Amino acid sequence: TLGFNEAISYRFIDAKHDEIFDIVPNLTDDNLDEEFVSIKDPIIDGATRMRQSLISGLLDAVRVNFNHQNKNVRLFELGKVFAKTSTEDGLPLEKELLTIVLSGKEAFEQKALASKPLDFYDLKGAVDVSLDAIKLPNLEYAPKDSRHLQSGQSAEVSFNGNPVGTLGKLDSKVASKYKFKQDVFVAEIDLQTLLENAEKPAL
Repeated sequence: TLGFNEAISYRFIDAKHDEIFDIVPNLTDDNLDEEFVSIKDPIIDGATRMRQSLISGLLDAVRVNFNHQNKNVRLFELGKVFAKTSTEDGLPLEKELLTIVLSGKEAFEQKALASKPLDFYDLKGAVDVSLDAIKLPNLEYAPKDSRHLQSGQSAEVSFNGNPVGTLGKLDSKVASKYKFKQDVFVAEIDLQTLLENAEKPAL
């Protein structure tokens, strides 16, 4: 598991997260005026949206770790996100995503080795290893700015020329909202689309 722990966060989130995080491509319907799935009677006070991203939940988990003085954090979550559609049945679109977050320093078994701050390339390596496990070749990375990522330290992930997610350093303005005092790196990938295009086992 590369030292990562799995996180499980709520599917319902506060509307204050609207427009903070870029979402994976092809989740929302451009023909609709409203892209969010809203809850009329939320179970959790203020949590009126069904999430379009797993990032906010993972960042909450990072904040809990930091508050408990755990400064070296590696978390991932596999979970569904939701968006409104124009289908006749009125059911929201659901997609399974993989989201990874890391922060802090690399811990070496040999204590004589100096610890190394985790960075963009550690995050990219974690994504590569995770997706290689489901035999997905030809993943491409290209520099691209993202709403929630630091300009110049972010990239778009593509599969066969089609964008499927983003990765990079969390933007300083977003980090300040969570009161983070150290760098945090986050990736979010449309796992469902990748699995649908994964190599099929030979019969």
